[in-house]
Amino acid sequence: MYRTKKPLEDLALDLLFEALGEKRYNRSPEDYKRLCALIPPLKKAHFLVNQQLRKHHDEGTFKDTAICDFKAGDRFATYRAYPETISIETIRIALIAMGFRNPKWKSSRDN
Repeated sequence: MYRTKKPLEDLALDLLFEALGEKRYNRSPEDYKRLCALIPPLKKAHFLVNQQLRKHHDEGTFKDTAICDFKAGDRFATYRAYPETISIETIRIALIAMGFRNPKWKSSRDN
């Protein structure tokens, strides 16, 4: 089982599917399979995500003013500015956490 996603990972997926001209919510199982097939290799996905992020920064078109890091058990919400770039590892984790990519197996030496 993989860990749950964080707000930055959610943003990365939104930007990726926006770059692909798709929405990722409220789909049939067949549509989700099609979305999985649309996802490019990780390096290309990384480029697309950061390209969309740069576009939103330049145009000032983010849907919110900041990223909210509130999670269950927190007493107060914390906010942070949108990043300038999103790492390839964040995109990989987001794709795995949401079932759009299968995790690679780790060798026994990695534990």
